[in-house]
Amino acid sequence: MNKAVLHDHLDGGLRASTAKELAIKDNYLPLINVDDIESFFNRESSESLEDYLEAFVHTTALMNSYENLERIAFEAAEDMHNEGITHYESRYAPLYSVNSSLTPKDVIDAINSGFRQAEELYGIKSGLILCGMRNDINNVKQVSEIAIDYKEKIIGFDIAGPELNYLPSLFSDEFNKLIENNVNLTIHAGEGDGVNSIQEALDNGAKRIGHGVRIIEDIDLERGLFGPTATYIYENNIPLEICITSNIHTNMYSDYKEHPIKNLLELNFAVTINTDNRLMSNTNISKEITIAEKLDIKNAEKILEDSASYSFLNNI
Repeated sequence: MNKAVLHDHLDGGLRASTAKELAIKDNYLPLINVDDIESFFNRESSESLEDYLEAFVHTTALMNSYENLERIAFEAAEDMHNEGITHYESRYAPLYSVNSSLTPKDVIDAINSGFRQAEELYGIKSGLILCGMRNDINNVKQVSEIAIDYKEKIIGFDIAGPELNYLPSLFSDEFNKLIENNVNLTIHAGEGDGVNSIQEALDNGAKRIGHGVRIIEDIDLERGLFGPTATYIYENNIPLEICITSNIHTNMYSDYKEHPIKNLLELNFAVTINTDNRLMSNTNISKEITIAEKLDIKNAEKILEDSASYSFLNNI
């Protein structure tokens, strides 16, 4: 059976050993003298989403050449294959890597080259979702144009970064153009902001919701009553790209038992289990499945099989 991971950030999933090697190769000073590279990147004790996101400054600094991007993409797909994943969707904000030596097309081609090598070796199918950074309107505009220009080389578009105060409606024009060009949309919502953010993601054409766990705030669990946004997601089987460990590390929930994934599954929402940022959260898909099982979620492995049916890779 096919198994999929739908929500994983390429710059959040470098192998710690690779980050160290690339830092030495490229003379990236902030990491060269770090003795315990895994602890350096571990953001399990983050005080906020913003604190968690700070670690990405150092990974993106290493994603500055075709060779580095190709290797990082290959290793990400290889790591997923080694855990039984057959469909891997990876997201990345390409403008982090554009420089005097790399055009946006080069960035996309390098990542896809790494994915192709993994597919040839292991059979795993991988695809790239481009991310615009929502705290920078010009960034989102540029990346949406890149997504349209190279839509045959990618599988979707997303907006990432700090969610609060950067609602999807800020980018309605960009989303409309992407839809007109048949680019799949998944939008981060319902993580750093609430149900209103999820509703705006839906209003702007999201086929899936990145995270989306705060849809639970639109549900009266005691009476089993759904608000309008929860009703729409339920009735239209909109997949929620849930990342349990990441939600704990960004202080959405104080502990795993508070996480609403079990409630959402019991209510028959289209829940998927994902890794988000494997390096920063010290996780992988096997750990996420184990956590789900400890929360008394039955047959958690089947959720990965269901996830494969929601993959944008099915459209290419």
